[in-house]
Amino acid sequence: VDAPGRSAAAAASLGRAPDLVMLDVTDPRRPRARPLDVALARIVRGRAANLRFIEGQMRHGARGAAELAETVDRLVDFAETTGAVSSAQFDLVHDAYLADPRVREFLLRENPEAARAIAERLESARRKGLWHPRRNDLESDLSELRAEASL
Repeated sequence: VDAPGRSAAAAASLGRAPDLVMLDVTDPRRPRARPLDVALARIVRGRAANLRFIEGQMRHGARGAAELAETVDRLVDFAETTGAVSSAQFDLVHDAYLADPRVREFLLRENPEAARAIAERLESARRKGLWHPRRNDLESDLSELRAEASL
């Protein structure tokens, strides 16, 4: 997948959802084509919601916070255009970025705009039915974060 929306166009043309794959080149000698949903799940667990990745971004201050916001933005883009992102993956990212007090405080301190953008994109995914959170208090949590980021 190299452009958001391409799979939606293919679905309209084919009359069915296309088979989407992502090329995994983590080992350049053995590239592997993986179904997109499997590849995205690996990326979310191995990178986006991985504490080592998050801590690495935290060492970069405001730019690292912006990178976390960009990660959420891309995840929502994939969900909107392919349907290959599960609610469980959104839950993992939410829990890693916003439910973890250390990461949440980092976002608010270093880049409140990134914190607000994360809350808005996650709320957008929930409103559009792309994410069905397992937590009942999520809406108030995201609203609270947006308010804190606006101070």
